[in-house]
Amino acid sequence: MMSVLEERNLQTTARWIELYNNDVHRMIDEVYADEFALRLPGFIELTDKTAFHEAEAYVLQQAPDRKGRILRAVAKDDTVTVECVLTGTDPESGHPWETYFCAILRFRDGRIYADHSYIDVAKWPGVADILNGTVPGKEENRSAR
Repeated sequence: MMSVLEERNLQTTARWIELYNNDVHRMIDEVYADEFALRLPGFIELTDKTAFHEAEAYVLQQAPDRKGRILRAVAKDDTVTVECVLTGTDPESGHPWETYFCAILRFRDGRIYADHSYIDVAKWPGVADILNGTVPGKEENRSAR
């Protein structure tokens, strides 16, 4: 049986992907705690909402029609682990793309304070700029690996 906390965290996770698809800036402001850490090991780390907004604005330029879909979500205590798929169209070639990711989301007071995600970035349009550290954002709060 799922606890009230786990149910709430699953509901917030559903809101997280809904806002990711429809208003990513609201997602950042409403779903993430004021103090948070977003880590994509070997790729990028964000701990500042301004840098997060700037990075997502850049992502939307590179993949304007990108959509996420949760394939599976598992809640345990303060953590929800999700398997997801991202889809979109490469704006340069017009070809569709798809990549899978897994996020381990930790919650405090109904908001995400830790997001540890694994993604195959090779299929993501514009990823070379991010890997080269040229994506916008505050340098002191973001590190490209």
